[in-house]
Amino acid sequence: CKLALAVSHAENGTRQCDRFGVNNNKTLDVGLFQINSIHLKKGYKLSDVMDCDKNIKIAYEIYKRQGFTPWVAYTNGAYKKFIKLYE
Repeated sequence: CKLALAVSHAENGTRQCDRFGVNNNKTLDVGLFQINSIHLKKGYKLSDVMDCDKNIKIAYEIYKRQGFTPWVAYTNGAYKKFIKLYE
């Protein structure tokens, strides 16, 4: 849980549920966990990933399948500066 919170913090920063970012490949990262819009093809709706509770649930489903590797803040280590906030 601490690691997930630190990843989310590094990904989003503002803690806004409806925050989004546009990537170089024109995909969007949306919500608390900045879920990439490629996941919309897997049956999720934009309104789902913009809802805080649903965003967290979707992030957990992605995590169960792929671990933290889909999140750049994990793979590049950016989450590490936030981990102490959750200890």
